[in-house]
Amino acid sequence: MNKKTSIIRDLVIPLDRYPNLNEHQTLQEAIQALMSFRAGQEERIQYGKLLVVNDQNQLVGILSLVDIMHGLAPRLLEATKVAKFEGKGAEYPNLSILYEDKTFSECGKNQHKAVKELLHPITFSLPADTHILKALVMMSNRNDFNVPVTDNGTVIGILRLEEIFHVMCTTYCDVQ
Repeated sequence: MNKKTSIIRDLVIPLDRYPNLNEHQTLQEAIQALMSFRAGQEERIQYGKLLVVNDQNQLVGILSLVDIMHGLAPRLLEATKVAKFEGKGAEYPNLSILYEDKTFSECGKNQHKAVKELLHPITFSLPADTHILKALVMMSNRNDFNVPVTDNGTVIGILRLEEIFHVMCTTYCDVQ
């Protein structure tokens, strides 16, 4: 990278290069959208979230891998949470094995569920002219490292921690 990037506009992943779908589409279509963005020799999933838009193509929320898995098998995560009782205070993740048959049979039945029920509304975005260090601090304080970026109120893409990391290491810190 030749010039120093100081604002996040230069780091944004444009919407057409990031997985997205309509709020009326299904979990199955969400999985297909995420699977279409693969990277590396092992073809691993490139993004852990996707953007959700309404019929007017306005961004209405974000859907994560965990949201999709929860939609496919909603009872799994709730069933393995055991209320604390005297003498025991830990969670019981091993109980998940007891739900294996029910969980995996449930997955097939729920793949046609609309994603609208599972998405998280957008509560935080950054203007495109935000300085990268300010963006990093704001993202870190919110523990949110996949943030929509806006220009004049319109979402233009996503900023990830990975893009800030890359610019810091290759441009500012000169680590190569």
